[in-house]
Amino acid sequence: MDDFECIELDNINKVFVVKFKDHKVMDPARIETMGKELMSLLAGNDSERMLINFDNVSFFSSAAINKLIVLEKRIRSQGGQIRLSNLRPEVRDLFSYTNLDSMFQIKDEQEEALASFEKK
Repeated sequence: MDDFECIELDNINKVFVVKFKDHKVMDPARIETMGKELMSLLAGNDSERMLINFDNVSFFSSAAINKLIVLEKRIRSQGGQIRLSNLRPEVRDLFSYTNLDSMFQIKDEQEEALASFEKK
């Protein structure tokens, strides 16, 4: 797979597992690059399932959240699924305050999120 500037990628049971390289996802140029890298995963790949693991992230800006919303809509329009996992309390609170925890399926652990794909 390609080398990415802002994300790390793994493929577990035909699920793209994405982790962010930055602890604080807030720089506008990096967020733009991150968005392009995430969208590139959807082009020409047969995996319609993506798990974004926030294990490394202590801050996630609203601009970065916007990229995730666009990604979620694109995945869903292609018949795919997305899950989020391992959100630290401060990041999870951001999703709760913005009511985005109703848009995204958020799981406590990566293993739980991976298992939730198999149930569908």
